Amino acid sequence: MKLLVVSDSHDRWDLLLRAVEYGNSEGCAALLHAGDFIAPPGVQAALARFRGAVHVVLGNCDGEQIGLARALAALPNAVLHYDAGVSVMEKEIGGWRIHMNHYPHVAHLAAAKGEHHLVVYGHTHAYHEARLENGTLLLNPGEVCGHRMGEATCAVVDTARGSVIRVTL
Repeated sequence: MKLLVVSDSHDRWDLLLRAVEYGNSEGCAALLHAGDFIAPPGVQAALARFRGAVHVVLGNCDGEQIGLARALAALPNAVLHYDAGVSVMEKEIGGWRIHMNHYPHVAHLAAAKGEHHLVVYGHTHAYHEARLENGTLLLNPGEVCGHRMGEATCAVVDTARGSVIRVTL
């Protein structure tokens, strides 16, 4: 199974849509967004085009959380992972145990436990991919928005092959 992994779209709906279209063309069955949409207006238009399941956690710049929650709830394929004030996803997808949150320090702690095949985070805007000794794949897909690093990126994880492809949008 292929997973489209994105983060830090920061209201760049054109680039998020480009990532969605890429994921669709690659046959990705799920999209994982590791936070920082910013505001809800473009969420539905971009994510409604994705053909698979959409899983979302919130980031520190997602200030309009009620609006984002409503926008995501209106999509039949989207789930906002948010409970008791914490936005973290713990889910099995494609036979892989996955942890996703926005923050690198939380991700590193989760990855160190060795309980997940894949740990996804965002926040730094910098692409980072590492295979830990315990077998966990630690992944930051970079930034969809392209603001801080000057390059819009995402990643495709193939759970069947155990591979990652870094994608420049």
